[in-house]
Amino acid sequence: MQPILDRCSVVISGVCVIHCLALPPLLILFPLLGGTVLTDELFHVMLLWIIIPTSVVAIAMARRHHPDSLVLVLVGIGIMVLLVGAFWAHDHAAAWVDTALSIMGSGLLASGHIRNFRLCRH
Repeated sequence: MQPILDRCSVVISGVCVIHCLALPPLLILFPLLGGTVLTDELFHVMLLWIIIPTSVVAIAMARRHHPDSLVLVLVGIGIMVLLVGAFWAHDHAAAWVDTALSIMGSGLLASGHIRNFRLCRH
């Protein structure tokens, strides 16, 4: 179950990065998308409702196989950066800050899950 959760977390992190990078050009090409759930804070909240429990369960399950603290640090900081990007930066900073934090958080989160997956395979 843990490898599946790690993979899911990496895929969801990738979806977040694609969303952050692809949305601005799509809004220029298709302005009607501006009022959809794709651009709203709701999209980030939906992803966080999936990624946080998935990450917590995957890391908790893996702790029986390896005591690697770097996995906890990467995933923990990744989640915190995503939360700051989704909730604080979304309302208090320029749009690029929200995007940068989301991409950084997703990268950290994915890195932690990839490391976790590799350590559990040994």
